[in-house]
Amino acid sequence: MKNTLFWRLFWAFVGTLIMTVLVLTFTMVTLMRAERQSAYEAEVRMQARDVAGLLQMRDMNSAWMLNPASGTTVQWKIDEIRENYGAEVWLVNANGSYAVVGSEKYGEQITEQHVLEQIWRVLSGYEIRVQGLLDELGDSMVTIGVPWYGSGMFSGRVMGAVLLHISVDSLKVDYSDLVRYAIVAGVVAMMIGTLLAWLIARRQSQPLKAINEAVTAFAGGDFERRVEIRGDNEMTQLGASFNKMAEEISNLDQSRRNFVANVSHELRSPMTCIQGYVQGMMDGTISDEERPKYLQTVLSETQRLTKLVGELLDLSRFESGKIPMNMTVFDVDELILSVLFKYEQKIEDKEIMVDIAFREQPCYVRADADRITQVVTNLIDNAVKFTREGGQLTVWTHAVDSLAYVTIKNEGTGIPAEDLPFIFERFYKVDKAHTSGKGTGLGLSIVKKILEQHEQNITVSASGSMTSFMFTLEKADGKKEGTV
Repeated sequence: MKNTLFWRLFWAFVGTLIMTVLVLTFTMVTLMRAERQSAYEAEVRMQARDVAGLLQMRDMNSAWMLNPASGTTVQWKIDEIRENYGAEVWLVNANGSYAVVGSEKYGEQITEQHVLEQIWRVLSGYEIRVQGLLDELGDSMVTIGVPWYGSGMFSGRVMGAVLLHISVDSLKVDYSDLVRYAIVAGVVAMMIGTLLAWLIARRQSQPLKAINEAVTAFAGGDFERRVEIRGDNEMTQLGASFNKMAEEISNLDQSRRNFVANVSHELRSPMTCIQGYVQGMMDGTISDEERPKYLQTVLSETQRLTKLVGELLDLSRFESGKIPMNMTVFDVDELILSVLFKYEQKIEDKEIMVDIAFREQPCYVRADADRITQVVTNLIDNAVKFTREGGQLTVWTHAVDSLAYVTIKNEGTGIPAEDLPFIFERFYKVDKAHTSGKGTGLGLSIVKKILEQHEQNITVSASGSMTSFMFTLEKADGKKEGTV
């Protein structure tokens, strides 16, 4: 038999069921036996009470109340008890004399002190149950004693005691039928329980089996497999979590494929260009006069490759969290101005109108100045690159509560609404043709990772020809450390 989860669950349920049925059966038989025993003793006690009731109905004015001939009804009742229960009945008067109806023993005196003590209890109105009371009867006899009361002028007065002697074995009830019924009930319960155990084990193991098959499919490279688990329990939640994980793995695999394809494309273009120009210079296709121009192109492409590799390394380090953060307090307005100054020539070449609006000067923030410089540089580089000739570039900052907001807005071709959700993904370009010189598609991904390390956010919005990037930084109260 296979050691599968189904069989382990099934035998666990069946084992638990067997133990439960056995315990319940034993408990039920024990309780019912005790109940039967108690009911039987109550029945025997009631027989003694019946005799006492018949004696109460007799004429108690006679001088010797224990004369058997004086009560044929009593005689008949005592004979019935003797025959049905195997018990002996003694009638004891208030003086301690007793008679055994149906025998020659009557009028004999009880002399044992411990017996008299029990009889005096009965004569006081109590009922007794004592085992081994009379030495002549032995320890195996149980004595049940009840008082009998007088009638007429003796009404309410205890006239004597009825002692019913019965063996311990006679008080034991036969409970073999209880065991038989309990076995039948247990077998029926086991059959039903086994069926339920089978169904429950199957229901519990099926989802795990489906998940295991899906995992095996994942190991084989099939990331489209999903599991369907119905219900509203932990297994359903596990199935939902598994499907979510599967979706993320599938997306990660697709992202990996796209990443490899994009890196291959970005590397192939400059390398092809470099190879072609170097080959042309080596075989004489490119003349000596044109060689400096093409060497400049080769240099530009190698710089592009260097930048791509650097950005890939930066992105990898940011994603792994291995770049330490050097948090300082500095003026973000001053940092922005220093970055803009680097692009002064490009801004003049494209006749871009720059609008700088610093609402709060200085605007101190707490962050890693080098990384924020990288963020601002990437955003301004993109803004200058994609702003149309004679367009407008707006940079402004403001602070609200504990945050400082930096906005960089440019006027250009704009970003289509369908591209906005993917703008921060690696290698994503609005220019689907990946035109050379338009960047690697990694800059915005790096920007987002840097700000995530600062536990800050960046958003992008577009309206017509205007594109706006806004990010947040932790505001500092004042200048406490060095500025950039």
